[in-house]
Amino acid sequence: MNIVITGASGFVGFNLSHYLMQKGHQVTLLDQDDYCQRLVHGSPLHDMPYIKCNLAEDRLQLPSGTDHIIHLAAMPHVDYSYHQPSEVFRNNTLSTQAILQYALNHGIPLLLASSVEVYGGEWGRVYRESDPYSPVSPYSASKVACETLAMSYAQCYQLPVNIFRLTNLYGPWQLPDRIIPRNFGRMLDGLPLDIQGSAVRDFLYIDDALRAIEQIMLSGQNGQTFNISTGIGTTMQEIGMLMEPLARSAEAMEIRQQEPTQSRGSSLVVHSGKLRSAFGWYPEITLEQGLEKTFQWYQEHADWVRQFSREYHTTRENRSFIIDMARYAVPAV
Repeated sequence: MNIVITGASGFVGFNLSHYLMQKGHQVTLLDQDDYCQRLVHGSPLHDMPYIKCNLAEDRLQLPSGTDHIIHLAAMPHVDYSYHQPSEVFRNNTLSTQAILQYALNHGIPLLLASSVEVYGGEWGRVYRESDPYSPVSPYSASKVACETLAMSYAQCYQLPVNIFRLTNLYGPWQLPDRIIPRNFGRMLDGLPLDIQGSAVRDFLYIDDALRAIEQIMLSGQNGQTFNISTGIGTTMQEIGMLMEPLARSAEAMEIRQQEPTQSRGSSLVVHSGKLRSAFGWYPEITLEQGLEKTFQWYQEHADWVRQFSREYHTTRENRSFIIDMARYAVPAV
């Protein structure tokens, strides 16, 4: 199958491109840049077609014979959207509208990446696809808008569209401004773990998510939405306790109960029964196994991680820990 992946130099897009290539698919990469230098770090994706394009602004032209589009391109950092709401909302919605229109004009099925952040997140809840939207951040509001727009194309124009909502993913090549890679970076440099907030999240290893995405693309019935998640809640402190034995440093964890912004729900645990029933999918990697595999990868790729050392050395009370602040040249305060 000939597949175009937008946002292909991002965390999910980069891993998905590798995965689909290994499964025998022909993949075309599309992104506006390789700012985080994933593609240039000895990647076999070097030999794959690459389209440099900002979907929110540039004219789009995909290869003839494209069988499927997987739309991942977005400004994905929740905290960044707290500081730059209009930029995130504009980019995410305009890029989605552009790719939907292109897919319609050329008769190409489209798979849209969304986020479990659309549910908001309350203590004691386990969310299902049928639960109503309750976005907390500008990022999650942009994802609600993108989902609604995609379903309007499916309804009005019969465009083949499916949506998947990703939970909190982790694994190789994730930028160290998220809790797991940020603290692995700190561990590499002998710093104490920096655990902030008392939130509960649903963590899934990236490889399990990739299997689900491929199954939805190949076999999903049009107009469906699927959660990709474990259904298991884990506190930030529990993440720290699982990570701490992997560190050689005897430094104690630094635990702060307060999140730096008000852009996240208190608990976001998500049921994936629809995905399991449709495809027999289930998570194969436990959190303990995934953390160990991820830390080993970060040890082996410390040169890539340390290009972001300024961000993971700083405190999260200062928004300069967000790598997108430097990427999009927004002054940190």
